Amino acid sequence: MYSFGRGIRMIKIAIVDDEKVVLERVKSCIEGVTEIAGKVETDMFQGAELFLKRVEQGHIYDIVFSDIQMTGMDGIQFGTIIREKYPRMYLIFLTSYSSYAVDSYLIDAYQYILKAQMAERIPPVLFRLTEKIERERKKYRIVSSVNDIKKIYHNEIVYIKKIKGSKYVEYVMLNDTCRERISLDRLLHELDDEAFLMIERGYIVNMRYVVRMHGTTIYLQNNEQVVVSRARFMEVQERMNGRIGK
Repeated sequence: MYSFGRGIRMIKIAIVDDEKVVLERVKSCIEGVTEIAGKVETDMFQGAELFLKRVEQGHIYDIVFSDIQMTGMDGIQFGTIIREKYPRMYLIFLTSYSSYAVDSYLIDAYQYILKAQMAERIPPVLFRLTEKIERERKKYRIVSSVNDIKKIYHNEIVYIKKIKGSKYVEYVMLNDTCRERISLDRLLHELDDEAFLMIERGYIVNMRYVVRMHGTTIYLQNNEQVVVSRARFMEVQERMNGRIGK
């Protein structure tokens, strides 16, 4: 049974840079944002490879600060991997050179901050972003069955599918599934969340988890693929435009 007394879910922040002094400076800027004190946990990684290894071990982060110029894997390569494999992470690029701004925008970074401006830029950006994450976490659905009650947060649902031959739908999360007796049409109305999109009569996809769309196929963060129906293709394509990974 789901426990409702787990307390505050901390917002996990990662800082990735090959220079220890920069890691410490960014962490200091984060710790200086008094409005988020007690709400965040920060880990530092001296290189992109170390961060990716940690994530592959099952650790989840909400926000990633990354340098663009790093030895080994640089920030652009690193950012491309983040966008493709972990689109729900908010990526914030740090650099000493404004000329890298175009590259950061090409891979859809949430923000681009010059290192010379970190003390001024990081606090307001981080405050707005943590508020956004907290608002997302307040959206949830209580799912009841004969022997169980679960509290499912919207931003944890990858997709929802109709179970053939039954009146049930199945919620598919990254590491869990559960069922509820309800129609997809009614569920979509009750969710009242613009991130959810019906792509065909049997599937609702959470666009937060869409890595890319190629033709009529949607690729999801959990490595599954779903196909958009012809009847809904134009609407889905329009909604996906500018929304993937947000």
